[in-house]
Order: sequence, then C-alpha cells, then structure tokens
Amino acid sequence: MTDTVPITLAYHREAAAAHMLTRIPQAHIDTPVDSVVQQLRGQQFESADTVFVTDHEGRLEGIVRINDLFANGALKIGEIMEPEHQAVRPGDDQEQIAALAIRLNMIAVPVVDEDGRLIGAVPPEALFRILREEHMEDLQRIAGIAAHEEGPGAALDAPLRDRFRRRIPWLIFGLFASSVITVVMIGFEHTLATNVSVAFFVPALVYIAGAIGSQAVSVSVRGLATHDVSIRTLLRDEMLIGLAIGAVLGLIAAGAVLGVFGDAVLALAVGLAVLGGGAVSAVVGFALPWAFQRVGSDPAMGSGPICTIIQDAASLTIYFLLASLLLL
Repeated sequence: MTDTVPITLAYHREAAAAHMLTRIPQAHIDTPVDSVVQQLRGQQFESADTVFVTDHEGRLEGIVRINDLFANGALKIGEIMEPEHQAVRPGDDQEQIAALAIRLNMIAVPVVDEDGRLIGAVPPEALFRILREEHMEDLQRIAGIAAHEEGPGAALDAPLRDRFRRRIPWLIFGLFASSVITVVMIGFEHTLATNVSVAFFVPALVYIAGAIGSQAVSVSVRGLATHDVSIRTLLRDEMLIGLAIGAVLGLIAAGAVLGVFGDAVLALAVGLAVLGGGAVSAVVGFALPWAFQRVGSDPAMGSGPICTIIQDAASLTIYFLLASLLLL
C-alpha cells in the first residue's frame, strides 16, 4: 500500500522529481473503503492529503481526497475516486505541475513513470513554493534580470557583483535602443521649435505608454504560462482595453490641457496621442511575450525593457505626427 519506487536519475532543480515525495497513501482500485482506512492507521506518510488509487500493476487510476474517504465506508475506493487524475513525469518542469494543479483543483499532483505507474506526488507545500518561485522568476525576467541558476530567491542574496551582472545586459540594450526616441524627436525638431508647449506633455505620454504596456506584458506572460486560455481572445481583449483606457485618459488629458492652456487644438493632439499610444502599448505589451514564445525564447525574458523602447517610440511618433498636422 505504501511501496515506493526509488528515483535514481538526476533531474534539474525545477523538475517534478525535485519536489515529489514517495511515502504517500496508495490503494488498489477494488479495495473496500473501510479496508483502506484500516490500512492507513498506524502509518506515517510524508503527505497524506490525498489517497492515490492504482490498478494491480501500480498504474495510477484516480485520486480520493481524505474527506471523501471517511464519508463512504461501504463502497470500493474505485467507486469514489475522482477520474480526473492527470499526472506529471519526473522530468516535467515545475510550471507544468502548478498549471495542472490549478486547472484540476488538485491538492497534491501525482508523479508517474513512463509506464504510468505511480512513483510519488508533489505535496501542497511544494505547490505553494513553486507558485511563488514562478511568480518571482517572471517578475525578474520581465524586468530584464537574468535568471539565477539556484532560483529567483537566491538572486536576492547573491553577491553584489553577481546581481550587477544579471541586471546590466538588458539595460545596456535599452540605453542604445533609446537612441530611437532621440531620432524621433530630432525628426520633429521643427514642430518643437514652432510650439514649445508640445514638449510639455512628452513625459506624461511616455509614462502612460509604459504603464499600459507593463500591465499588458504581465497579462500576456501569465496567460502563456497558464496554457488553458485563448491567446487570440486575450489579444483582442487587451486591444479593446487599451483603446478604452486610452479614451478615458485621453479625455482627461485633453480636458486638463484645454483648462490650463486654453488651446483646443493642442488639447485634441494630446488626447488623440494618449488614445493611440494606449492602444499601441497594449498590443505591443501583449504581443511581444507571445512572439518570444513563438521563436522558442522565454516569453518573460527582457519583455519590460524592449516593450518600453517600442512603446515610447510609437507613442511619441503618434504624438508628434498629430501635433505637426494639427498645430502647423
């Protein structure tokens, strides 16, 4: 009932085998529930939240939660098990484990070998740890911080030189890429010289584009990690949300400009720029992680710094084009 299979192969630290326990409650599918309860007494398990039901060859057939076990003593355990018993393999990545647990509302995730035989389970406390690690890892990668081989938590305690080395590459890229924004502003030098008020709203436009894009990046990375959502649907939704946010912020900005400067044309240029920049930032912020995944790269890696450059350049180009057309 509690036989375990030793794991002799070496797996990376984020594999299922690194998190699983092997001393777990097991029961054959045709065993009466009362007999299972009797067999469980007096034994010590590493995790006892779930009883894993197997056939006579040890292949996983289903799971039974402890509260269901004590409520149906007259039946066979196979009659009360939950048929949704998808499992992971020892080498599967921990992100797959968390996604499976969330999708099927599992307390513990079973681990099976190549033949489907139960060899262990990833317990609830490990699932919480995995979710936290994946969350921290995504945050660091979105910010352009290279992954630490011992996990995101270890990066916080790493030597200063190591932390510097993990953060500087994408920032150097951003420094050189920011020349695109300089080129944009040089291209509209005449507009700025003609109406210096145009320059007053550049910081606000850059901030709004970055904020909307950062939200879209976060939604995209989480959506791609979940695996059970339609990316096409999310992209459509983010575009609509970006337009709606841009419209609201654009109206507020246009009203403020009109009230302070009394210039209706400048107010219109700022409002339309916020609208267009919001839509572009939402689409770019959502689509870039998706593009990374399509080419086989981590969708979160460097999304923040790259999106910032694209969004800023696009927003300022829209703004200066509108200003040139409306104010000159």
